[in-house]
Amino acid sequence: MASLADVFKEKERSNWLKAWLAIDIAKSGLEHLADNEAQTFHQHIYSQVTSTLKSQSATCTSCNTTNLLRNQKCPNQICDKICQEIIKEHRYKKCSWNNTSAPLWQTHYWEIAKCYIQTDGYADKISIQDTDFNGVVSFMLNCTRFDSKFSFPITKGKPTLNKPACLLYKAREVHKAVRHSSLMEVTDVDLQDYFTTLKHLLKDSSHLTQDNVAKNAVVKLAQLEKDTLLLTTTEMMCFLDAVGTTLKQHLKCIAKDVVDASVNDLRVNTALCIDNIKDFMSNCKQELAKQADIHKQDIDEHVDSQKQGIDDHTGRNKQGIDEHVKGHKQGMDKHADIHKQGMDKHADRHKQDMYEHADRHKQGMDEHADKHKQDIDEHAGRHKQNMDEHADRHKQGIDEHASRHKQCLDEQAEKCIKDIQEQFGNTNFTETTYKQSCKEMLGALTKYYRKRFCHINIFPLDDWAEEKLLDIYMPPNIQLMAKERGYFKKTGEQILKYKNIFLSDTEPNQQIFIQGGAGYGKSTFLAKLVMDWCTITSEQSAETTLPIDDNITRFSSNTQMGYSNVFDDLTSLKDFTYVFHVSLRESVGQFEIEKMINTQIVDSIYSSDEDRGKAYILLNEIMKRERCLVLLDGLDEWIGTGDHHNLPTLADVHSLCVLMITTRPWKMTEAKVLDSQICKLLQLDGVNNVFEVSRKFLGCMKDFKGSQDLDKKQSEFESYVRKCGLLKHLYSPMMLCLIVHSWTKGTELKGSLCEKYSLLLECLFKKANIETSEFQEPPYRCFTETQNIQPNIEHLNRLAEAAFYLLFSDTQEKALVFTITELKKFNLGQLDQENFALKSGILSVTRKASALRSSLSFSFIHKSIQEFLAAYHIACNTNVIDDVISGYLSRHKDAYLDISHVFIFLCGLNMSAANKLSSMMDKHEVGCLQPMDKLSGMNYPGIQKVILAGYREAVANQQKDIVLKLSVYYFNFYNDMRNQHSIWTNNKSDVLSMGIIVPDRHFSRRGGESASHIEFDLSSCNKLKTLDLNGKGILLTEFASTSTAEHLVGIVLKSADPSQCADTPPLLPSIKYIKMRNVTCSYTSLRCLFRTLLTLDHALTFDLQSIYIKCAEAEKREIRAILHKDVNNSSIVKTKNDNPYLFKALHGLNIKSLSLSNRWGRLNVDHEESLSQSLSSLKQLETLSIDVGYDSPGLWKALHGLNIKSLSLSGLLYVQHVESLSQALSSLTKLETLSIEVRYDSPSLWKALHGLNIKSLSLSGTWGGLNVEHVEALSQSLASLTQLETVTIYVKTYKQIELPQSLKYLNIYCDGLLPSKVLELVDTLPTCTQKVGSNLKLCCSLEFLTIGNIPLEKYTAIQQELQTRKNFTVERFQISDRKLETNLVIQCE
Repeated sequence: MASLADVFKEKERSNWLKAWLAIDIAKSGLEHLADNEAQTFHQHIYSQVTSTLKSQSATCTSCNTTNLLRNQKCPNQICDKICQEIIKEHRYKKCSWNNTSAPLWQTHYWEIAKCYIQTDGYADKISIQDTDFNGVVSFMLNCTRFDSKFSFPITKGKPTLNKPACLLYKAREVHKAVRHSSLMEVTDVDLQDYFTTLKHLLKDSSHLTQDNVAKNAVVKLAQLEKDTLLLTTTEMMCFLDAVGTTLKQHLKCIAKDVVDASVNDLRVNTALCIDNIKDFMSNCKQELAKQADIHKQDIDEHVDSQKQGIDDHTGRNKQGIDEHVKGHKQGMDKHADIHKQGMDKHADRHKQDMYEHADRHKQGMDEHADKHKQDIDEHAGRHKQNMDEHADRHKQGIDEHASRHKQCLDEQAEKCIKDIQEQFGNTNFTETTYKQSCKEMLGALTKYYRKRFCHINIFPLDDWAEEKLLDIYMPPNIQLMAKERGYFKKTGEQILKYKNIFLSDTEPNQQIFIQGGAGYGKSTFLAKLVMDWCTITSEQSAETTLPIDDNITRFSSNTQMGYSNVFDDLTSLKDFTYVFHVSLRESVGQFEIEKMINTQIVDSIYSSDEDRGKAYILLNEIMKRERCLVLLDGLDEWIGTGDHHNLPTLADVHSLCVLMITTRPWKMTEAKVLDSQICKLLQLDGVNNVFEVSRKFLGCMKDFKGSQDLDKKQSEFESYVRKCGLLKHLYSPMMLCLIVHSWTKGTELKGSLCEKYSLLLECLFKKANIETSEFQEPPYRCFTETQNIQPNIEHLNRLAEAAFYLLFSDTQEKALVFTITELKKFNLGQLDQENFALKSGILSVTRKASALRSSLSFSFIHKSIQEFLAAYHIACNTNVIDDVISGYLSRHKDAYLDISHVFIFLCGLNMSAANKLSSMMDKHEVGCLQPMDKLSGMNYPGIQKVILAGYREAVANQQKDIVLKLSVYYFNFYNDMRNQHSIWTNNKSDVLSMGIIVPDRHFSRRGGESASHIEFDLSSCNKLKTLDLNGKGILLTEFASTSTAEHLVGIVLKSADPSQCADTPPLLPSIKYIKMRNVTCSYTSLRCLFRTLLTLDHALTFDLQSIYIKCAEAEKREIRAILHKDVNNSSIVKTKNDNPYLFKALHGLNIKSLSLSNRWGRLNVDHEESLSQSLSSLKQLETLSIDVGYDSPGLWKALHGLNIKSLSLSGLLYVQHVESLSQALSSLTKLETLSIEVRYDSPSLWKALHGLNIKSLSLSGTWGGLNVEHVEALSQSLASLTQLETVTIYVKTYKQIELPQSLKYLNIYCDGLLPSKVLELVDTLPTCTQKVGSNLKLCCSLEFLTIGNIPLEKYTAIQQELQTRKNFTVERFQISDRKLETNLVIQCE
């Protein structure tokens, strides 16, 4: 990397270069905003201009700028308007037309932006990248569109005291000051002021503060100001080249008119600056060689202007001086070296001036100046006369030198590439060097993996109990998970090949997750995968076998294992050129995967900063070009940066990389891993053949090396496992190791996790202190008969305190991996041989390889050990539940998942504390649920699994008073329902939601499950809001049933007969939703639920997707229906046809409003007798709505004689049974409101209405307005309705209908009316009523759609017309969304 301090030794000139670079960085920060606005402005003015043209795709490239300025019209009516728009947006209306070309306006948006750059000289700049800082700032200062882009007002004109300069103006002044500095110096004070101005500009709060490009520029400015900004050689060369060009241009401008001493001083300083730059560039020449292929043109230009001519000119200059100063060759050589830079810069125009300059400033000629001045003057004279000849020779020499220099660069390019360091990721390798570097890294990587993963601890508590991986490894039981009904489930498909992990239907998976419990072998599986990759990588290398240490045995995955067909497809790993294994617990606080690999792998392989730097660059290139497999082990032990990074992330350019991530299952929820982020999810459930693994463990012990002894011991161990019921614990390799090890030492386990981890502590403590002693009164059952815990109880307490407070710390980054500073807080930080925690192995320590200073990190040997110790601390100090854990649960969503293992351990240690913690966990999690989640226990099994595991641990430890709190339940017959029922029994008065899935008894027997009956008494479930029952194994009864042989689960509504109870509590007073599928129930239980629905004061839904009624006279009958009751106690019943068993269940209920329809369409009545009996039994029924498909005598008979006040019949096709309908309607003596929706009108329908005593009638069509064809029949029926006060009609086209004299309110809804028809309709209304008398009013409401092609003005004129009518009062008139609504009062005389 290059530094500005290497160019100049003088501080002020280094400051001047800093200022130049700061301006360049600031320009890059403004580019995004300026370029976007230029594009937006371009699109805006062209869309605005072309929108007025007939063809909006019209273009013009024939106009030129000069003609437009002469007011010449554009033939396509485009360019002249664009010109005016450009002027309109200029702050001073004085555009710089010399900078732009009108033919390019339509295709090059920057051509328009250049009109706002006040100085000329930008005509050849085609983009913002070509434009300098002054041009960009001028664009922003002069274009008024930027007024809204900054928080400050932009300066107009010259600043004054009242109108100070804005930041843009100040930034432009900074550029001027630096560019026109004659001494090329900047003081510290001025430099600080320049930095302040530029940073404040880039931090402007309006837009730039949200601009990532500007943010990056601010960071670079801060680094430059602190001298921490590192520049690549290429960046430094390009930057100095730009500075050199500016110096030359600046000197040319000055030299035109100024020939006095100040110009001489300027030349002196310029020459010295250029000399220094030239010297630095000469040193950088070698580094620049690697860019020769990509930047040939830039290098050639640089060589032309800065290097090649110098060498040629130096030779000729030296020869000329030798001819005139033969006796002083040494002095002239020194003079030529100093003078040649200036001679090169000004050879074309200022040769004589250069020799005068050389005469004044030559080094080494001071002693001989007077003697040889005349010779030099004569030489200069001759040199001027031969300028043309000299120019030709100069050009020829430059060409020759360029050719030689290019050849030299080509030869050195391959050598230089190894030494380059590129900070911004644009390093390029030749194929040869890239392949060689990759080969070297591959060899180092495989060697590193063989050392790291060849051996593993078969018993993690003993550091020396280490065996070769392949001697004890057994393939894991990995199953495919698939998404079903919103969450992932096991499919039963076992994964046996690597290709089945990496591919899905021949398509590669980019992100694979493997989840499994603690100690189930996730890390070991990844270690085996790495070793398999090393094997296949070595075998496929035809040229070189990678080195293997003598103490490391090269192996084949297929030969030494006891299996031949599981994960034997090592060729599937050949697709990955590299495999990178990352332990996430060592990268807490990081989220960039590339940095994790650098820290954990590259820094471990390479020692020097130089080698690591090269490897970082190479790694980036490899991850761009090659297909790599990145293994991220332990997502549950990783904490990100706290922002949106829920997972470690790959850079977008590393798209060829495949991620495989292991985690505990709870982390998938806590990290909010999206389904789109999961290409494949696998479940690792330990090992397949546990006893084969145990045999391998036993075979590693010295006492059982013989085959006969091993067979005998293995048989004894299997008997012990079956006797103690430990088989289910053996699928975890870690617990299997523990149980095998403890059994060989004479210790037997009974199935408690706390007991197992107490044994772990026993073994660990024994390593640090051989003193033994038993507890006289063990504080916890799992400590009974332990001998190494009591002598070390103080150490245990300190470790437990540390484990707890670190695990529940505010900064989760320190929860699992922590520093010595944290340990010292608990008196655990003394790093000596007597440190109990380190000596016992409970704590492990690692040194960070990449740290600049010696730095140690600590962690517990396994997270589960830390969790057990934390639970022990809680058991001993129950106050921390309120003081610490409560706040932890509040701060972290789904925190119960994170502390689940702590809770489970606590259940085995202290039941009272566990009960309290479960109540707190349940309260927090229920409070975090959304309303719909609270009504759906089926979607929320997470906390239930934790509570259930805690219950099992409490039972295993013979705890009493187990009252664990749980409000949301999901019961599944296959998921330990009996223990779940025990938890539910203690909580049923507080249960909020429960779902039960149970198959029939026959199916359960095929599954090999116990078929004993379980009963749920709902009589005390006063807070239950949702109930979901599913399965033929469920029986719903009103009281406890003695017949349980057929059903596995019984749901009891009442615990006792109410006739035998003095005070019967209300049934399910909080219920809001009930759903039943394939459930069997009795009439009494169904009626009991219906009665409950009607007595509650809130809305609820009863969804009977499919239930079976037990009938005494026949087999069970199916009912499918959905019932809903709103807050007004209106009931809606949707059923499949007219189900007589459902109607029977409704018999005699206190229903006031009832709506009947078909759940999948309209109701067809086939069982009129059952419907009639049910309806007539509803003595409180006042409102009845029926969605009818076809009329039938049975339906009308069912309505006969009801005491209803309101009847709604919808969905009628047409009426055929007129007499039956007429008799039914006439029998409804209390009927006041009748609503009919019919597809076709007919005389028979209107006849059926004749003579009714109703007060309100509504008529409509099935699909919108009714098409009235039989006007006379309808008029006659309406006239016969002598009590009718309100008529509401929905019609397609209004026709004059005779209305009854009793009418008070008329509502007409029409599909569409012309304005003239509206007035005709209104005029007919007074005559339609045939009223006798005076001052009688008719309130009329009209609503109809306006005709689309009729202007709305035609309709608004209706209001004015109506207001002129004598007998009309317009109370409301409104048109919105093409719909007209008006309310009229008509005085009928």
